[in-house]
Amino acid sequence: MEKTKERIEEEKMIPKKEWQELKKKEKLVNGALKVLKVEEKDLPRTVERFQREIKEMEEKLKK
Repeated sequence: MEKTKERIEEEKMIPKKEWQELKKKEKLVNGALKVLKVEEKDLPRTVERFQREIKEMEEKLKK
């Protein structure tokens, strides 16, 4: 995959370790988007909903 000039410039602006960490997070976000089948803008709301539902289920199971 050929790097664009913009991508090369972005890599020069931040330390390599920080860049690698950002790429790792980007990969995780993209994976979540694919699994949950939502758009990026909807991901936070969707994850919050799942967390809330899991908590509610756990509470019901304790009863």
